[in-house]
Amino acid sequence: MKESIQHSAHFYAPLDSHTTRLLQIGDVVWRDGRLYVHVKEYRIHDWVRTVEHIAPVVIGQEQVVWRLVKGRALEERVFHRPALPVPPWRVIYTLRRQYGRALYLEYDPGRRLPGPGKRAIISPRDYDEAAARKVVIAMGRPEADPMDLMRWYVL
Repeated sequence: MKESIQHSAHFYAPLDSHTTRLLQIGDVVWRDGRLYVHVKEYRIHDWVRTVEHIAPVVIGQEQVVWRLVKGRALEERVFHRPALPVPPWRVIYTLRRQYGRALYLEYDPGRRLPGPGKRAIISPRDYDEAAARKVVIAMGRPEADPMDLMRWYVL
């Protein structure tokens, strides 16, 4: 059960292995009727790996994340050993990809994602740039090209 909650929480918020370790209960907040995660800036030396930002939890999955944090001290880390260890980076990458896909479809509900064989974006009709830009910001990479994000996380 703990593992499914842990993986579910990662799926509904755009965390990487570093920001996962920093995430505290107080970083999960309700605002304007929606659940958000405050992702803190993460640096490796002078390189900003993740920009501090507020990321939405995928609509319809708020209760999964809320159950994980409800009733715990605000300064407590969400993921810590032994109760909820941080999953391996490969699992986190897969979950970030699932989050990116779900959030993109939320921002562009009329579009279907291409099949697994289609990883190339060859025309502007292949994706909605405005929706992709919102996902880029939610993923903490505002400087990234939306087309690259589509290739990495969504397609």
